[in-house]
Amino acid sequence: MEQKSEQPTPAQPKKKTNPIVYIAVGILIGAIIISVIYIAVVYVPHVASLPKPEITKLDGYGGFEGLNYVYYVDVTVKNNGEEGYVSVFAELKATGKYEKQEQILYMYKGQSQNVRFTFDITLWGALTSQVTYKAWAVPK
Repeated sequence: MEQKSEQPTPAQPKKKTNPIVYIAVGILIGAIIISVIYIAVVYVPHVASLPKPEITKLDGYGGFEGLNYVYYVDVTVKNNGEEGYVSVFAELKATGKYEKQEQILYMYKGQSQNVRFTFDITLWGALTSQVTYKAWAVPK
């Protein structure tokens, strides 16, 4: 019988993890932490401190301004948020006519403000077509 001599198997060398992997993971974790801090400290308070405009009254009617026939859109805006700038828009549509206007206001908390938009429109256009209008407001 033949005897086999058992030789010890050589120990496997341990794999070394590249330090670049640790650096990349550290940078990724740092970026996530910085993003969370930015959102919590800068972005959320900024959004919470914006004005919250609401249209509380909207009225439209035609009339003369000198010799020109115009259409007025009167808007009342109330700020239910913090003070700041608000963009108020009004849009008028009639046959062959479309126009949008914007006015920028500074509004205090709880303040209401009246805004008038004036659209040039022909008397004939006002008499022969249906005039529609709308208004909306957003924080600036």
